[in-house]
Amino acid sequence: MKNLPNILTILRIILIPIILLLIVLDTNNTNFLALTGFIIASLSDYLDGYLARKYNFTSNFGTMLDPIADKLLVILVGSILSYRGDINGIHLIPFLLIVSREIFISGIREYLAQLDKKISLPVSKLGKYKTAAQMMALFCLLLNPLVANNLFFTAELGILILWIASILSLLSGYQYYRGISN
Repeated sequence: MKNLPNILTILRIILIPIILLLIVLDTNNTNFLALTGFIIASLSDYLDGYLARKYNFTSNFGTMLDPIADKLLVILVGSILSYRGDINGIHLIPFLLIVSREIFISGIREYLAQLDKKISLPVSKLGKYKTAAQMMALFCLLLNPLVANNLFFTAELGILILWIASILSLLSGYQYYRGISN
C-alpha cells in the first residue's frame, strides 16, 4: 500500500473536500486555489498510473482505489459546479449520464467481484479518454470564473466537452458491458 502511486491516489482523495470547499466559497482567490487543486488532483491521476506501470508498482489496493478516486473527483466536483450553477438546465443531462455510467460500472465491478471465477475489467483506452474529457470539461468550468470577463469562452467549451465526455462515458460503459456479457 505504501508506494508512490498509492500515495498519489490518496492525495487525490484528500484534495477533493478542499477543492469542494474552495468552489463553494466562490471568490477570485478560492476559485484560483480550487482550479490549482483540481489540476494537481488530475495530474496525480495520470502520474500514479504512469509510475505504477513503469516501475511495476501495481497493487490490488491501488487497482481498487484509483478508479474510486477518479469517480469521486469527477462526480463531486461536477455536483458542486451544478450546485453553484456552472452546470445547469439541459446541460445537467450529460453530467447525470456520466454519474449513471459510473454507478453502472461500479455495479458491474461488484458483480464480478462476487463471482467464483476471477474476471477482470481492465481500463480501456476509451475509458482513459472518457476520464480525460471529464477532467478537461471540469477544468474549463473551474477556469471560467477567473477569465469570464475576457474573450475566452471557457464555460461554453467546458459544456461542449462535458457533452463529449458523456458520449464517451456511454460508449465505454457499453464496451465494459459487452466485455462481460460475451
